[in-house]
Amino acid sequence: MHPNYSLKILTIWLNNRIIAAMSDQSTEEKIKDAAHEVFVQKGMAGARMQEIADKAGINKALLHYYYRSKELLFNAVFETILSKFVPKLFEVVNSDLPLEVKVYQVAEKYTKLLKKHRDLPIFILNELQRHPDRFASKIGAGRNIFAGLERQLEEEYQKGNIRQISVEMFMMNTISMLVFPFAAQPMFQLVTEMDQKKYEDFLEERKTEVPKFIMNALKL
Repeated sequence: MHPNYSLKILTIWLNNRIIAAMSDQSTEEKIKDAAHEVFVQKGMAGARMQEIADKAGINKALLHYYYRSKELLFNAVFETILSKFVPKLFEVVNSDLPLEVKVYQVAEKYTKLLKKHRDLPIFILNELQRHPDRFASKIGAGRNIFAGLERQLEEEYQKGNIRQISVEMFMMNTISMLVFPFAAQPMFQLVTEMDQKKYEDFLEERKTEVPKFIMNALKL
């Protein structure tokens, strides 16, 4: 066999493999995008594999080829969602930054992220209510996940810079104040009669208002 012919066959085979891999990736991304939309709208219990397949533009058999069960698909989507939120939080709170800088950075990063993914807070809260173990298994559990922040809070207290506060209370105060305006947006807009423009300005203002409130509450 001529060497050039063999090289041509090999090149065609490699190109076909690359195209197949790209096609597989594209199909899987379509599935995850469709599943994300359905799961966020209807939750794990209300979602149907046929609906996800229809939204992805594939048949149900192909969907099951990639994900054998709804549980497996949900776990893949849920893990992707958590990966948008959790690492950014841990990256800041476990850093060596001064406490006040951390609070401002968490507020900045989370507000920016939540404005891009407004439908996720309610979805995450609903799923965590039903299956808190799923969240714990993805990020790890125990006090050690905030060990660095806990030490910092104690050091600041010992120096007389802040009042004593547990790391659990600190994190609950911070995260809840950032997440609630997104989770409760429809109700809050209705009650306050804020239009969308005013509410967007309100959310931007909270990027500095929340850190100021938290630090003022901590100071002696």
